[in-house]
Amino acid sequence: MRSQRFSIVVEQPFDEVARDALAERCRDATVTGIPHQRGVVISFERDAPTLIDGVVTAVRDLDAVGLRAASVRDDGLVTTDTVAERVGRSPEAVRLWVVGRTGAGSFPEPAETRSGTAYYRWSEVVTWLRDRMGVDAADPDPALAAVNLALQLRELAPRVSRMAAIRALIAG
Repeated sequence: MRSQRFSIVVEQPFDEVARDALAERCRDATVTGIPHQRGVVISFERDAPTLIDGVVTAVRDLDAVGLRAASVRDDGLVTTDTVAERVGRSPEAVRLWVVGRTGAGSFPEPAETRSGTAYYRWSEVVTWLRDRMGVDAADPDPALAAVNLALQLRELAPRVSRMAAIRALIAG
């Protein structure tokens, strides 16, 4: 088993009762955001064979404590060298984006720094690249996009009269 890192956004009020239930069920969860406000982010570091397995079990755990997952964020951390490799630019070009000498400015802040090396969340960098630079970059994991679509569909399902037909469409 590998340790999988990801975050799930919950867009409902989050109170102390929810926090306690989550803490009891999910010892691998950390909540960021202010209780009693919408849009808390629950970060997981979960042992699972794949990222998707970890996400699915976390969504089920959230359901069990009465919290509804709205979306999933990949917390994969990358260096500027990795960013350069993924978008086909030189490491120096990415460094200049980071310090604001070139590019659109406001490059995402490092998520953490270890041994003098800055690590960025790929999910934040990819959004910045698309929105600010017009650079087409791969999503962190295409399966995460599918999970996010499934979570959206789950919210819509009670209001869809022919859900069986949609399920058949998904099944192929």
